[in-house]
Amino acid sequence: MKKRIALALFASASSMAVSAADTRSQSMGNVGVASADYLSSVLINPALINRHSDDSDDFGIIFPSANVFVRDEQELLDHIDTFQDSFDELSDLLEQLESGGNVSPDELDRARKQLSSNLAMLDGGINVEANFAAALASPSRIGGFALYANTDIDLNANIFISEDDVNVIANAETVDELEALNSRIQAVGAAISEIGFAYANQFTLSNKQVFWSVTPKYQQVDSINYVTSIDDFDEDDFDANDYTKTESNFNIDFGLATEVNDKVTVGLIAKNLIENDYDSVVSQGIKPSYKVGPEFIAGISYNGEIVTLAADIDLTAPQHSNLVKESQYARLGLELNAFDWVQIRAGYRHDFSGPQEDSYSLGLGFSPFGVVRLDLMAQTSGDNDMGAGLQLSFTL
Repeated sequence: MKKRIALALFASASSMAVSAADTRSQSMGNVGVASADYLSSVLINPALINRHSDDSDDFGIIFPSANVFVRDEQELLDHIDTFQDSFDELSDLLEQLESGGNVSPDELDRARKQLSSNLAMLDGGINVEANFAAALASPSRIGGFALYANTDIDLNANIFISEDDVNVIANAETVDELEALNSRIQAVGAAISEIGFAYANQFTLSNKQVFWSVTPKYQQVDSINYVTSIDDFDEDDFDANDYTKTESNFNIDFGLATEVNDKVTVGLIAKNLIENDYDSVVSQGIKPSYKVGPEFIAGISYNGEIVTLAADIDLTAPQHSNLVKESQYARLGLELNAFDWVQIRAGYRHDFSGPQEDSYSLGLGFSPFGVVRLDLMAQTSGDNDMGAGLQLSFTL
């Protein structure tokens, strides 16, 4: 009988939790559907580009934006290393026994018990999420536009612990018998790279300006499938190119936003409206698929001179893979603006559908002279769980 433990290993996660969001938004709990400024909205809800078309900025560039999150609450990688050390120790003893060496029964029994104990420790999960992006945008009442390039990494690993391996360890008399362990590690997922062009405009409905955007985009999906035995797994020697299949497609996003009054904005973004399935390479007879499909996120924000408050909620939890339960988030964010050149930010994110722990984020923004802006972000949701982000942008 096999026990399956799903975990994430470099990298999302958690159904692309870092997907296409700038560092400012990440530091505010990954909000932005109604609260992003015109430049960061390129990566979240481009309909907001024209909401800011009366501002003094005519053109902006983000280069680069990089956000990385690492979760290892159970210190799983350390436990894998410990298991492999004890596996090597028992293998050495069995090799000595095969060659006629002097190995005491007590020493052999101790090594067997240690390896079985370390096998039982392989639990918990690791999650590394990453997002890298660059963008440029120009707001205009006659039609704003933006160009962007973005890469999201979403790779899940699953460890299959065979309970029969306890008997294998207890009864192995040779190295070959010990190497017959059935437990496996499987890493599946994708790196999704996009190049998109966003066009934004507005119309009047019931005396309200409704801002909208359409974003056709080219997507390249590098799906990955890597399966190996737990005694052979080595993250340092892992070469993703050997287990990756590359495919490409076109997709499209639509965004909406409107101002309830001069302080409150609501927004909606519909992403990846064309559903596509991608097959991975075959590894040890296993061939999973990866899905990119529609995602819908709604948001509301209060935008004051000093205080910005925002909330976003995932209306769907798209199923990228059938190996893990997908996450669906509610998010809250706060920004305090001091003298228009220093911003202090905080955020909170709750997964009300999937397995992720609540996360908390903090951030700082520096925007001297309103031309250059540096954004920094830190995030945590518990022990051995942290994230960091950095973004540099320029506005003219």
